[in-house]
Amino acid sequence: MLTQKALDRVEEYVQRLDQLKGLRSPYEAVWNDATQYILPNRGDFTATRAKGRSRTDLIYDGTGPWANEQLAAGLAGFLTSPTQRWFKLKFMDADVDARRDSRKYLEDTENILYEQVFNSPSTNFAPQSHELYMDIGAFGSSVMLIEDTPGSPINFQTFHLGNCYFAEDGSGHVNTVYRMITKTARELVAKYKDKLSSEQLESLMKKPYEPQECLHIVEPNDDYVPDSPININKRFISVMIYMDKEKALLDESGFNDFPYVVPRWQKTAEEVYGRGPGSTCMPDIKMVNEMMKTIIKAGQKVTDPPLQVPDDGFILPIRTGPASLNFFRAGIADRIEEFGNRGRVDIGLDLLRDRHEHIMRTYHIDIMRMKEEGPQMTATEVLQRQEEKMRNIAPMTGRMQSEYLGPMVTRVYNIAFRRNMLPELPGDLTGAQIKIEYSSPVARAQKATQLQNVTRLLEAFVPLINIKPEIADKFNGDGYFDWAHDLLDAPTAVSTSKDQVQMIREQRAKAQEDAQMKEDAMAVTEGGLNMAKSQNLMTPKA
Repeated sequence: MLTQKALDRVEEYVQRLDQLKGLRSPYEAVWNDATQYILPNRGDFTATRAKGRSRTDLIYDGTGPWANEQLAAGLAGFLTSPTQRWFKLKFMDADVDARRDSRKYLEDTENILYEQVFNSPSTNFAPQSHELYMDIGAFGSSVMLIEDTPGSPINFQTFHLGNCYFAEDGSGHVNTVYRMITKTARELVAKYKDKLSSEQLESLMKKPYEPQECLHIVEPNDDYVPDSPININKRFISVMIYMDKEKALLDESGFNDFPYVVPRWQKTAEEVYGRGPGSTCMPDIKMVNEMMKTIIKAGQKVTDPPLQVPDDGFILPIRTGPASLNFFRAGIADRIEEFGNRGRVDIGLDLLRDRHEHIMRTYHIDIMRMKEEGPQMTATEVLQRQEEKMRNIAPMTGRMQSEYLGPMVTRVYNIAFRRNMLPELPGDLTGAQIKIEYSSPVARAQKATQLQNVTRLLEAFVPLINIKPEIADKFNGDGYFDWAHDLLDAPTAVSTSKDQVQMIREQRAKAQEDAQMKEDAMAVTEGGLNMAKSQNLMTPKA
């Protein structure tokens, strides 16, 4: 049995859940439409359908689901491509970051995070990030848990928005998640046997596979104690409650950092939940479904038209199949005829095509895909077109970087650091601040504009050297190389350290100086010999 203090705390959490449910309820009708027409197999909101039942009954036109899948695939390639490095680490202090040992530590750290976390099948990152992008396109919000279970790999899980309720802090960042979890009775008994009453245990053991509702809470800890080794004193508190008639407090723990990432596609002022392309084009998606039903009916009437049959003189039923025979009384003038059908299916298809294009533009399919028609392009033109498209989508992915990629990489880095997965940090760098810099295709496309501007400057600059050579003194070659190296995210291995550059230049200067001294010495020697010969020629012979 719970103490009165524990009961009061459980009741307080349940009241907070009810409040969060009330704040979320205005969005659920929109999300229910998105479930029915865009992402039917994801889950339920206001209407709960039986498991195993078909969820595509209302879909007559697949443009909405298809566009959402294309957006999810595009975001995966643009933001978290498994074939490219999409983030890099840097020290906040530019002087510290420029050091050779600093760059070596960060590159080794990046390699570990990519190989053992983001590109590892055991962490479940690729499929779960795809589900996150699907939810973003349909609902405008998504919830992912980055789980740190001792003895297991770092694990990613994206949860259905219908089971999650969240709140923001004063700066607009999500810092509270209440999530409903379904566990079997057998799971509860195995893991929380000592937390349940005898009546609850008896009831659960009668139906071991019956689903049971639990509530998992993560929110800022009002009793946070910095550097405390006790879990319940950490920055974020974690609470598990069995939502039976007789509530049970199953577990209390804590997190050093917020374990969830909750990205939103875009957000209206003073709203907590996001809005995605699905809500923007929902009227068009509903319209094309109704239009498709009408066009299907019109097509059926054209291919299998209704018939006009005289009320006398024919033997029923009317047979319309191949090689069928219909008998009528001889001598009557009436015949079975098609009922007048003047429907124009082609007009309906033209209207439908226009709405399809609008839905695809709302989902930015024109940006995600290269045009399949048109004249052939050179490789340079293709690259320029791709960079232009990525720059166009950059504003839409900015919130994804701040609410998804940044918190996720930070959380993973902190877990890896606590697990001693990372290389040893140079002693004098302890406490140095590290920042995340994105190097995804979208980020590189934005940087490419800067490189193009400098390239144009050099193209205009080089011809002037032939006219005025001293203008080359204005060009900082070392600075340009360092800037381009950093801009293009090139590895440290392709560059030489400043000390090595200085040593190479000193050796070159010394070699040039020695060569000049030898040349001068030879010139002096040759001059002396020539002078001696000249003197010999000028001396009169005896």
